[in-house]
Amino acid sequence: MTERLPIGDVAARSGVTRDAVRFYERSGLLGEPGRTKSRHRLYDAGTLERIRLVRQLQNCGLTIGDIKEILFLRDADRPVASKRLTDILRARLTFLEERITAMESYRARLIDVLRDVAAARSAGYDVLADLPDVELVPPFRFGRRGKEL
Repeated sequence: MTERLPIGDVAARSGVTRDAVRFYERSGLLGEPGRTKSRHRLYDAGTLERIRLVRQLQNCGLTIGDIKEILFLRDADRPVASKRLTDILRARLTFLEERITAMESYRARLIDVLRDVAAARSAGYDVLADLPDVELVPPFRFGRRGKEL
């Protein structure tokens, strides 16, 4: 018989919170757990390895959507799965490199503005009115989340 673990044990042994375990479950990253008669979740011991993998992939900058697809590939034909895995990883790397480039632009612009404000001393706020228009992608999107790469 395989070991069955309550959510508290899974959380403690995997280094995440109970809420994270529930989130992973809702997101489709974990299989549906068994239940006790009182409806408490019971996970098999393989869940610990799955959570470890999810966390490692998150630490690579992958999204939940990326990770979900990668986990789905586990049961796919190996050559097809390997190609798709490479495609997912390359796409995420490209996305992250674009974000890094954009953040470096924001940093340089902010340094310039800070320098101008500091040089103006007590009239520093007035410098903001004279900021030139620069076409940069906004660092944050507001409103409903769109489909991220």
